[in-house]
Amino acid sequence: MLEILAKQFRKPEGLLGKIVGKIMSMDNRKINTWTLNRLQIKPGDIILEIGFGPGAAIEDMFKRQRNLRIDGIDLSHDMLKAASTRNLDALKKKKLRLFEGDLLEIEEDFYQYDKVVSVNNYPLWKDKQNSLKRIFQLMKHNGIIAITVQPREDDASRKKTFAHAHEIEQALYLAGFRNISVKFKKIAPELTVCVTAVCKK
Repeated sequence: MLEILAKQFRKPEGLLGKIVGKIMSMDNRKINTWTLNRLQIKPGDIILEIGFGPGAAIEDMFKRQRNLRIDGIDLSHDMLKAASTRNLDALKKKKLRLFEGDLLEIEEDFYQYDKVVSVNNYPLWKDKQNSLKRIFQLMKHNGIIAITVQPREDDASRKKTFAHAHEIEQALYLAGFRNISVKFKKIAPELTVCVTAVCKK
């Protein structure tokens, strides 16, 4: 059963996927707020979210600033549908584009991004290092990335959070990012980490 749930959190599908999407939306609300505060979104920013889930963070970003352009990438078709419904107005106004698939496999004419955000999705990336290198290529000079993780595994613990923090910090540095900042916050049920970095080209 736990293996089935883990698969659903990676790529929610069907009825169980819809339930997982609602859980993700509720659980991530405080985490999204904290992460977006650290991202320092400004009017006119072009933003990429990797792993947008049900689209709650996208909705929050448009509430903060209307003058944005946002792209989202997610593996799940069901989450794409949920996020589309949630952010239908932005889609109609062509302020939002949503893509289904893996960043390394999607062939699209992407923007150059001011900000990139990923909340509780990084541990699911198949090729983390090459994904970060691809993100670096897609970002503007001095663009900011924020990667947030709250362990959700069976062995979730403070130790696991610190391990995620170390891994993300090292991976960002190897991908070319600098000015790396690691912050922790206790958000139930487990200590959460947000790592921000600047794209220096």
